[in-house]
Amino acid sequence: MIHEYRTYTLHPGSLARYLELAESVVQPIRQDKYGRLIGFWYSEFGSLHQVHHIWEYSSLDQRQADRKELFERKDWMGQFIAHAWPTMQIQDVRFMIPLVDYDFVEKPHKLYEARLYRTEVGKYREGAEAVSLRPLSDGASRIGLWRCETPQPNEICELVAYATYEDRLADAMQTSHQQHWWKEFGATFIATDSTLLLPISISPVK
Repeated sequence: MIHEYRTYTLHPGSLARYLELAESVVQPIRQDKYGRLIGFWYSEFGSLHQVHHIWEYSSLDQRQADRKELFERKDWMGQFIAHAWPTMQIQDVRFMIPLVDYDFVEKPHKLYEARLYRTEVGKYREGAEAVSLRPLSDGASRIGLWRCETPQPNEICELVAYATYEDRLADAMQTSHQQHWWKEFGATFIATDSTLLLPISISPVK
């Protein structure tokens, strides 16, 4: 199994147009025939004018076959691609291997955080284990954890859900012994990146 994490940076002012297309066109055409949609969000804090979505495929070969078939559909090209591509500046794609089962936690989450950690070469296993042990507050739920295959090996992706922004702040302000350990370990990462996300209507997780 492989997950594809796509991030689109849009032209300023184009977000509403892209989201309208995504919510009205994407799922009616794709459904689960061309990869299973895991989640779909737009950025609220961090890098703005972005949409983030994750798709599941049985393999890279299956992903290639699905996308080839999808791009041969006239309705997909005419109703979505022809209008969506002009809204975009940059497309970034990560292929990720899940390290834990993707967990659809049944809670009223309203805010998500995508966290990326870069390790030294060959240290991703140690880094992934540390991230899996990262302490979370009561208002936070780890939804998924992955190691990235490409374009950046030695990178770990974590997705966390919160019921409110206050829960996100409480998670960051923990003072437990384990939290102190995590902060010390976190200093060993080469780079970390965090983006706060809001789900759109077609996202399976809300």
